[in-house]
Amino acid sequence: MIYLYGIREEREYGCWFEDWGWRRETIRELVATFDEVQDAKDYVKNSTLAAAYKPYFRADPISGKFKYRKGSLLRYYESCEIENKIEEEESPPPHNPIQVTKK
Repeated sequence: MIYLYGIREEREYGCWFEDWGWRRETIRELVATFDEVQDAKDYVKNSTLAAAYKPYFRADPISGKFKYRKGSLLRYYESCEIENKIEEEESPPPHNPIQVTKK
């Protein structure tokens, strides 16, 4: 299964270890899943605005500068990542196990 993640930075202003200034945290959220890598790439390509390909473009959703189209699931993200994960067959843990005691 192919996973599409949206990546954005959240900024907070405050006192962090007594140093006033911006604190940034990178957030990576699962946006969608696909069956094929090419489908995920096509989705990202169709979602990306033409202005985003310019050399000095920088998305900043906080100020209202977006990289992706209005109806896209990636709209409020600055970038994205496509990840191909092979699902491993794992046996699930036992459900409601009973402890057997010897007498």
